[in-house]
Amino acid sequence: MSDYVIKPGEIEKWALGRHVGVDSRLLVDGANLTVVYTQWEPGATAPEHVHPHEQVGVCLQGNVILTIAGEDHSVGPGEFYHIPGNVPHAERNPGFGLAVLADFFSPVRDDLVRREFEAQVVGALSATRTEKEVARGR
Repeated sequence: MSDYVIKPGEIEKWALGRHVGVDSRLLVDGANLTVVYTQWEPGATAPEHVHPHEQVGVCLQGNVILTIAGEDHSVGPGEFYHIPGNVPHAERNPGFGLAVLADFFSPVRDDLVRREFEAQVVGALSATRTEKEVARGR
């Protein structure tokens, strides 16, 4: 693989923490940003969570509902979204087909580089417990 051209289909996929029905691929582990490519099966969900990283994404295929700061936003192919750091958000694919997203995080998300999800989960779980802490039973 070239250092300059990224082909998502050639990159190992992995499950993204408590995201149900989502396959992820780490596209860029850069000096100042992290880029993750995700495929969302119909009915896939991500819990409401927060992280200090700014997040900009684009929907490449399908349709997703992003709940950002308690408000639902439908995002379709070619549409971008922006989630400032520390703003609660969740995602879901309500459709009948696959949804594909590319997310850009700044600064670098060390947790995603390690193929882990350490954002603070909001709601039923304590907002002060990270996903890793929950997995360890803390």
